[in-house]
Amino acid sequence: MAGLQKGKSFLFCFSFSLLFLSPIVTASESDPVPYENSDSRLHRLEELVRNLTEVVARLDAKLSETGKKHEISSNGAKEKAKAFSVTKYSPFWSERFEFTSAVKLNSEATCINVLPFKDHEGLSKYFAVGDSSGNLYVFLRNGDVLVEFFTSCDSPITAMVSYMSVYKNESFVVTGHQSGAVLLHRLREGSVGEDFSSAVMENVGKFDGTEDSLEVTLLEVHHVGRVRYILATDLAGKLTVFTENRTVHGSVTPTSRPLVFLKQRLLFLTETGAGSLDLRTMKIRESDCEGLNSSLARTYVFDTSERSKAYGFTSEGEVIHVLLVGDVTSFKCRVRSKKKVQIQEPVALQAIKGYLVLLSEEKVFVYNVSTQHYVRTTGPRLLFPAALEDLKSTFLSHQSKTKFKMITPLVASDREKFLVMSLGEGYVATYKSKLQSSKGELNTMLWSSPVFFFLLFLFGAWHFFAKKKESLTAWGPDDPFTSSSSSASFSEPSRRNNDDLMDLRRRYVSPSRYSPGAAAGTYRSVASNDPTSRGSVDSTNYRTAGQEMKYRGGSGLDSSGGGFGNRRESLFGNNKALDNES
Repeated sequence: MAGLQKGKSFLFCFSFSLLFLSPIVTASESDPVPYENSDSRLHRLEELVRNLTEVVARLDAKLSETGKKHEISSNGAKEKAKAFSVTKYSPFWSERFEFTSAVKLNSEATCINVLPFKDHEGLSKYFAVGDSSGNLYVFLRNGDVLVEFFTSCDSPITAMVSYMSVYKNESFVVTGHQSGAVLLHRLREGSVGEDFSSAVMENVGKFDGTEDSLEVTLLEVHHVGRVRYILATDLAGKLTVFTENRTVHGSVTPTSRPLVFLKQRLLFLTETGAGSLDLRTMKIRESDCEGLNSSLARTYVFDTSERSKAYGFTSEGEVIHVLLVGDVTSFKCRVRSKKKVQIQEPVALQAIKGYLVLLSEEKVFVYNVSTQHYVRTTGPRLLFPAALEDLKSTFLSHQSKTKFKMITPLVASDREKFLVMSLGEGYVATYKSKLQSSKGELNTMLWSSPVFFFLLFLFGAWHFFAKKKESLTAWGPDDPFTSSSSSASFSEPSRRNNDDLMDLRRRYVSPSRYSPGAAAGTYRSVASNDPTSRGSVDSTNYRTAGQEMKYRGGSGLDSSGGGFGNRRESLFGNNKALDNES
């Protein structure tokens, strides 16, 4: 500011000096008549002063503008610009989900379903989109339109389910409408070439008893052998079971509206708890869900790896983890975890391999449900959110000015890696998940359970004793570890037993079966010359002396008896000996 004041004072001094000096110069150079052209000179001086004043004003304005700019730049902390960031582009979604295709409908999408056709890689080939005019569109995975079909009902499609036919290239699509109508359609696939596909859709008919009903909110297919039943639930909670030929098998109304069915078990989760359905008697059993308290569930989805585990969103704005176990006759529902989130209704839930996708009207949230630490303690863990506008900006160069009101968020998947989402304004985008998933809870519990360690111990013990037995049986007479003493210890007892047997056979001869008269010739002498007899043995081996043979009750042998032979006759008594004793 000091420089600005100095500049102004300099300009004023310069202008006044010109005013005073100009008459003096003109007077010295003029003619002797000083006042001839005074009027013209005064006029020129006035013009000069006016011009100098304008110049000073311009300079003053420029100096003031530069001073203000310098003041704003130097005192930026005191006066900040009134601009702020509305949203930021997040690369998390594009890094973890590969964009596949996007389609645009002239009306708002109301229902999405992934059809059960698979390619050679095991990926889903088609997906169907229903709109608010009752039209059904079938798209390829790359976004090409395969079928554009009118369902013969102009009411918005609110529910859809599909299942394979007995033929390989044919499937059935069941659509539920806002008017309560339930229709059956057949989609037949035909191959034009290796890279091109064609399909034809036709209307099979309408299910009985669906005229003038409430809005259909849920459709599910239940298989009993080769027989299929279609389960339909309306806005009031009425559950109707249809057969494949579109007739009504039965209907029942539970106390709370079913939200999702557990496949192949006829168990379902409701707004307040859980229930089961018996197809034979068409009776329903219901029970409350422990831990849900007074809040109501808005939507559910079952986990891809564990059928008994489900995730839901409540009216209190909570993401819950629910466990449903049991069968039709006995079941139990329990809330394992709750987590409050800042998400407004309505929302849609969908499960892919290891992760949970939650879609609202403005954002999409991805939760990790494969890490057991988070599932067992605090529930699903939030990975990242992404704005739907950011997702649309990846394939749109400019945003459309025509605004559509999103009726409800829509998301569908093949429960593996293929994901289809409605982004509003008639746009539907498809993505392929690149997220890594860990092992399931069952495998984790198996490797950490005590049973596994016990089985491992048994295997180790069996292996140890088997090896020990092999080592013992492998030691033979030729084994270097076998000594001569050990071989003798094994051979001596057997040889001693054989010698004892030979002794007995030589010393004692069996009595004859002939008459007593031949008793004298019954016993053979050891020294006989019978060629069949064994060789003679040394007489020292036999104890024939009386002093060496002792018996109970007697002092010795009688010498007059002739020794051992007479004693043998008394032992084996014949008739003569018995008569003498008597």
